[in-house]
Amino acid sequence: MKVGIIGMGHVGASMHTLFARHADLVTYDQKDGDTYPQRALQACDFAVVCVNTPAGPGGECDVSHVFDAVKRVPAQRVMLKSTVPPGTTAQLAEATGKEICFSPEYVGESTYFNPVCDDPLTMPFVILGGEQAIRGYFLDALVPILGPTKAYFQCTAAEAEVIKYMENAFFATKVTFVNEFREIAEAFGADWHTVREGWLLDPRVEPSHTAVFANAPGFGGKCLPKDMTAIIAAARAVGASADLLSQVVRSNERLRAAL
Repeated sequence: MKVGIIGMGHVGASMHTLFARHADLVTYDQKDGDTYPQRALQACDFAVVCVNTPAGPGGECDVSHVFDAVKRVPAQRVMLKSTVPPGTTAQLAEATGKEICFSPEYVGESTYFNPVCDDPLTMPFVILGGEQAIRGYFLDALVPILGPTKAYFQCTAAEAEVIKYMENAFFATKVTFVNEFREIAEAFGADWHTVREGWLLDPRVEPSHTAVFANAPGFGGKCLPKDMTAIIAAARAVGASADLLSQVVRSNERLRAAL
């Protein structure tokens, strides 16, 4: 098997780790200034696109790098890992005539140890969104690498795109929630760490994203801020309400202003 990886940032490096022992790899990242490996990519069975999707001037997701990468890569089959608004994968498939599967990435930015997010081999599930034929193709490619104990969830591309934004929006909301509760606890003279540990005794409360860092309040990084504004913009574009998410962004801006 020969696999092309377009975009060698955090996600691309994770995909390199995933496929390195099982495939011949061809990698390309525009920022490196290398010559585009057209001939080598033509020989690939499929390409994995991991280019960045920055926020546009109105907070919307800028998918121009994704469109450029998918159009340029000569592979007919593409696994898209870049986070994109619902409907983008279908638009790409129509515009290029290629078979495209959106498979959201779950590579975390945590600086503390988190084996699930640091190593794609330890992630207990894979989501494949797209037409049935291309989902089946990538299942055949991934199962020999990831093994039979993973959960392989299949759905439409739009459903997978919503799933990805829903997760990141949930994490952003959760971080904002616990940051505000630390402020509330301390305003009452309560120790936040005691409050948090007592709260987490209830097994229904999952501890991920409940740490509040005294010197880094709110959520930041490369993903959550841009993904929050992107899904808000995408929701409004189709007439859906995003009032809660909009308030989360405003609350986080207040928290981050203290930095």
